[in-house]
Amino acid sequence: MNLTIRERCQAVTDCLFEQGVKGIAKIAAATGLSKSSVHRHQQAIARRNQYPESLWWESQTGSQWLKVMVLGVVYYFGIKHGVGAESLSEFFTAIHIDAHVGVSASSLRLLKRKMRDAIIAYEVAQQEHCQPKEGQGICVGGDETFFGLPILVMLELASGFIFTEVERPNRTYATWQAQIQQWWTRCGWHCHFMVSDGAPALIKLAVSGLGCVSISDLFHALSALAQPIGSDMGRQISQLNKNAAALQQQFLNVRSEAKQQQLQQSMTEISAQQQSLEQDKMAYHQVLHRLTQVIHPFNIKTLEWQLFDDLSAGLNAPLAQMSALAKTYGAQKGSKAIDSFQQQIPSMAQGIHAWWQWGPIEGLLTPDATKHF
Repeated sequence: MNLTIRERCQAVTDCLFEQGVKGIAKIAAATGLSKSSVHRHQQAIARRNQYPESLWWESQTGSQWLKVMVLGVVYYFGIKHGVGAESLSEFFTAIHIDAHVGVSASSLRLLKRKMRDAIIAYEVAQQEHCQPKEGQGICVGGDETFFGLPILVMLELASGFIFTEVERPNRTYATWQAQIQQWWTRCGWHCHFMVSDGAPALIKLAVSGLGCVSISDLFHALSALAQPIGSDMGRQISQLNKNAAALQQQFLNVRSEAKQQQLQQSMTEISAQQQSLEQDKMAYHQVLHRLTQVIHPFNIKTLEWQLFDDLSAGLNAPLAQMSALAKTYGAQKGSKAIDSFQQQIPSMAQGIHAWWQWGPIEGLLTPDATKHF
């Protein structure tokens, strides 16, 4: 049996604590190990059994979890955040795993070096493997995240592969363009479209930098549309709930029948307002759900394909409902949000048009259909 020391020790542990096999000779027969090897491993297990959790690290499951934890800590803290090997060694010793894993500072430095080498080798292998076939296209999304300086992130939407993830002092078109040129010009990809939140620099990056269609991010568009109305609605619901609770408390504390009748009338009025608000809230959520169904290459009900005219017509009813809600909730901010959403409809339609013209449906469109584009 070509087993490692750890595997032999796990086999002995399994016999001792899971199968209940006792005696060196019986364990040796069950594991196929020599009696002297079983004896040495029993002594090693006893030496390491210093804490209540120690025996779990001896099991196969515990040993595997221990490896994952050590590699995870070294990667996320040692490599990504620059924590030194000495500090990592102190941490592993403090949580009592130093008897089970080599966690000296020198061992951890070696492990960090091997992990870095493996990461670099993986990147090189992926670059060689992920070369586009002739005519192959991608769909990308670009945005900025903020943990201090802006982090420019661009990824391929179908796979989640990250093309760019870099911290830069600004997020202008020139800065974005400098980053994508590192991979775009030499890879030979064809970009079908780029999704973004509509920032001017990202629109220009799509049109001028990647030479593709710029599409509004539906998540950002819906979030901006919903925020003024939803927030105002939430505030009103919260205030009504507070008022109802206060009136209920007053009603329980008063003894005057006339005052109780007055409070009861007030509670009835607030209850009616709460019911009305809940109905509006339900209508609000239904409208948002309807919007997500309309903005689609196919009509959800008829399954027929749709383009700009179909999209605009399909959005009229839900946006009219949203405008009606904005008269009560969100006021001027709600109306501006609806106007802003309507301005993005052509961009959303461009995304649908780009999808229809894309390779996955090549050959499915008839000449009569393609004339609509």
